[in-house]
Amino acid sequence: MNSIYTAEQVRAFEKNLFIKKGDDLRAMMEAAKQSVEILNKDFSTSEFLILCGPGNNGGDGYFIGIGLSELKKCVKFIDVLGHVKKSPLCEHAFKAAQHLDFINAKTLKDISSKTVIVDAIFGIGGRIDLGRELEEILSDCNRFESKIAIDVPTGLDSNTGEISQACFNADKTITFIGYKLGQRINEGKNYCGKLILKDLGFSMDKNVSPTVKELSFEDIKSNIPKRKENSHKGDHGKLLIIAGDEGYGGAGTLVSETAIKTGAGLVKLLTRECYVASALARNPEVMVVGGDNAQDLESHFSWAEVFVCGPGMFHNYWSEQMLYKLIEYAQQNAVPTLLDAGALRLLEIEAFAQLTLPENLIMTPHPGEAAGLLNISVKEVQADRLKAAKDLHLKFGGTVVLKGHGTIIYDGNTPYLCSVGGPELGIAGSGDVLSGLIGSLVSQGLEPMDAAIAGVALHSGAGNQFTKNTGVIGLAASELIPLIRDLLN
Repeated sequence: MNSIYTAEQVRAFEKNLFIKKGDDLRAMMEAAKQSVEILNKDFSTSEFLILCGPGNNGGDGYFIGIGLSELKKCVKFIDVLGHVKKSPLCEHAFKAAQHLDFINAKTLKDISSKTVIVDAIFGIGGRIDLGRELEEILSDCNRFESKIAIDVPTGLDSNTGEISQACFNADKTITFIGYKLGQRINEGKNYCGKLILKDLGFSMDKNVSPTVKELSFEDIKSNIPKRKENSHKGDHGKLLIIAGDEGYGGAGTLVSETAIKTGAGLVKLLTRECYVASALARNPEVMVVGGDNAQDLESHFSWAEVFVCGPGMFHNYWSEQMLYKLIEYAQQNAVPTLLDAGALRLLEIEAFAQLTLPENLIMTPHPGEAAGLLNISVKEVQADRLKAAKDLHLKFGGTVVLKGHGTIIYDGNTPYLCSVGGPELGIAGSGDVLSGLIGSLVSQGLEPMDAAIAGVALHSGAGNQFTKNTGVIGLAASELIPLIRDLLN
């Protein structure tokens, strides 16, 4: 499980490390040495063009070029923003590289596309407002076949993962000390390419608490519920699902099928009367009860040990009444409750504002639902997904699963990030499957946060498996279920 940090955390850690005079120079030269080793191994016969900025990242670039030239490589530099005063370390490295070849950025178009481009312009100190001249340079750089970024690609915000109008699109990024949050969320994963961490022997992960922990399926294997030889259905929980208002009957079927096929002991679906037959035909193992009035269905609440509510629900009388009664019951009886989709949209309306939500709540919003709950724009949510997840927890409590590329899971303690999975999961019904899976894991005995972490990792792992087997196009949500079941086993 990777530890992920903000730029500020890395800078503070470096400041505490570099106590003696020359410590920072020695660290820079070690970073350059290890970068040279990687570049020499990957590009044994290539020519290199290194773009160096005025800060310490530029200093890294000059020392990298010096190291490559000592290995008899053909090295050229571009002194980007040469009119800007250089940092002391960069100035030192710049002077040491004066015997090598410097060219003008305007000649970039004349350089062979086979040349390896190394971006050492800004690194962790990168910014979004680059200016037109630098954006044109980056656009020219992106036509090259091999592009390596040093620490953080120029144009990428190292905290938020936002990019400028142009951003260095690296095939590989060699990063130092610790992973930066912006490398793993929003556009960061796309523009960093393959990330290689060199901690330079400083072991930041042993000394500083991370901003987030990055998880994958391998990290949660030990949390998967174990079965005793003599166990029976009653040992694995009673999960009650409320889903499928008019026009959205498939949502209830997807959630309940996921739950029954990922280990929940007993699953009951409360839905509209018209969907009972189709739900039973699809999954006869699920107990399906239909009703067009909440009063006809609320007597089933006392049966449940865990609730999942919201898929296929919307601003409609049935949905509103079912959710209102469910929240009241769950809060009074301390029943773990997952709210998703339509249930989250309903929380925005005034009728629900005075309700106290269950303490052991799980919310699984996508960015649009998160924006509605926080009364901000989707753009604001996406600009700082970690903050949005924290704000949702602050407002509603419980465990928040902010879905999307780079899912964030937060319950008031250290947040978790899942950057596995991609566009294959951006499909109708994918969130319904995730809700059924997390509810199933809670019913089998996992605490809400552990169930959310495991559920997200299993869900994304299944998407990843589909991509390996088939590609990213054409996944139907129900096809995730057998893939998740295979991972569980």
